[in-house]
Amino acid sequence: MSTFAPVEREDWIDPPEGLTRIDGGSVSTPAGFAAAAAATGAKGPETPDVGLLVSTRPAVSWLVDTINAIPSEPVRLNRRRDRGGFQAVVVNSGRANAATGAEGFAHAELMAVRVASGVGCEPAAVAVCSTGTIGEPLIMSDIEPAIDAAAAGLGAEGGAAFGRAICTTDSAPKGGAFRLALEGGEVTIGAAAKGAGMIRPTMATMLAYLTTDAAIAADDLRRLVQRAADESFNRISVDGQMSPSDTLLMLANGDGEPLAGPDLEHFGLAVCAVCRWLAVQMVKDGEGAEHVVRVMVSGARDDEEAERVARAVGESSLVKTAVFGNDPNWGRLSQAVGQALARTRGIPPDLAVTIAGCAATDPGLAEAIRALEYDIEIGLGRGSSRWALWASDLTHAYVTINAEYHT
Repeated sequence: MSTFAPVEREDWIDPPEGLTRIDGGSVSTPAGFAAAAAATGAKGPETPDVGLLVSTRPAVSWLVDTINAIPSEPVRLNRRRDRGGFQAVVVNSGRANAATGAEGFAHAELMAVRVASGVGCEPAAVAVCSTGTIGEPLIMSDIEPAIDAAAAGLGAEGGAAFGRAICTTDSAPKGGAFRLALEGGEVTIGAAAKGAGMIRPTMATMLAYLTTDAAIAADDLRRLVQRAADESFNRISVDGQMSPSDTLLMLANGDGEPLAGPDLEHFGLAVCAVCRWLAVQMVKDGEGAEHVVRVMVSGARDDEEAERVARAVGESSLVKTAVFGNDPNWGRLSQAVGQALARTRGIPPDLAVTIAGCAATDPGLAEAIRALEYDIEIGLGRGSSRWALWASDLTHAYVTINAEYHT
């Protein structure tokens, strides 16, 4: 067991006391979960692209998905289900099953039916997710046998394979397992996620799955999952694009008394920390990314203003390219802030700006921003609200990856 230090900047995570990472753990590490993966052959005979995750005992769930106005067909299907009643999730990578119409919706339904037949649950208890190229229909003659193979191979050690199967342009899977000490005993949290491009709040294509053997009341799970999403996946940006497929799903299958009081609050903080860790990993693995910055806005009149400014800076192509080029061109920050606050009265003429711990005019700034991770702090001097966004730079590699993605 190691201490909770999954990224270089631990202060970006703020883990609660008693949360430790389990070496070799995965999304299927918590008791009562099984996972597996299989290959359709689209990525090669040995590369899995269908993943299956199942709770082997009754679970409560909560699902949060994209706010894109044209969601994928799996998202449409999941919205017709009880977000609190999922027992399993099936994921295919390579084709997003988005903008595929009635045929795509039928394919998503078939995936749920196939899983239900293989694991012994109702189709309505199966969440369906797809990620990859938009507009291309699924090849069900390949996917259905892969689902059967995954169902036959389910096991507690299958979480790592599941994590690999859901990846697209990711350089590596993102996930792990964590042990949390509570007054009432220890609980375990598992996680798996993918995301490297088309990532913008809210929510980021990102797919994220959390599991726990803790007993959680359904209403409490709903509240803490939504809070975790708001504090993590809704605060990241790689390219400013909003996917039609974003999904966060958490399953809790503990069979004891539901967590309450301080233990419930502590558990909620742990879930936020795990989601924050996953979210930062997505930014660090952004397509072609070399730098990660945390844009911290303070002194705003309200949270909406603070968020608007942070996003304007973190999603600015001019700022991103300056970060990539180690260019101390702080004037681009001023421009982005001014654009975000256009037609707003009472803006101080002099912003308080700190970059990588240096004042904007500090002669050491050029050297400081060569760091791969640093903070951009902006004080508006208008109030007490604050907001933070994690963003990647914009590189030549990003352009190449996306110019050649479909071909």
